Amino acid sequence: NANAVKELVLPGILIAARNLVPALDFVRQLKNDKLDEAVEDGKKQFAGSELPGHTLGVVGLGKIGSLVADAAIRLGMNVQGYDPHITVEAAWSLPSQVKRAGSIDELIRTSHFVTLHVPLGEKTKHLINGKNVELFRSGAVLLNFSREGIVAEDAVAKGLKSHHLKWYVTDFPSAELLGAPGV
Repeated sequence: NANAVKELVLPGILIAARNLVPALDFVRQLKNDKLDEAVEDGKKQFAGSELPGHTLGVVGLGKIGSLVADAAIRLGMNVQGYDPHITVEAAWSLPSQVKRAGSIDELIRTSHFVTLHVPLGEKTKHLINGKNVELFRSGAVLLNFSREGIVAEDAVAKGLKSHHLKWYVTDFPSAELLGAPGV
């Protein structure tokens, strides 16, 4: 269901933008007797960033990609899309505010958040790879609610270590990436 996937992607964006995973870990480690004081002192480190004005790059502009783009626009984000195989029907349903990226590399270089919505096939296997992971702007967020093989996991691990990627948000982390910082 396209709406269900959209409703997973949006919290993924918010979780990453507002640093909710480390914030929740911080709160879990607090002792109840000093909770109020510790929370006030420590929560500033998890402030994160607000979404308006940030750019979401959407790779794959079918039904799901279009729904995600529309929702991001409503949240005040700038949205750009890349889909070399977009159908006429999908193009008609795409919000007019979505700017067209000329290539996957252009989209990666100019987006704060990149979300993947393409099927796994010969042309999309390792679409995110060792060559283009270094193009992400420092602190970028990669969201993959599409398919596992679209992302080369070693490239994501390298991107997280080099801080080109701050977060990798996915609904099916591999054993290699599960529990890794930033995943």
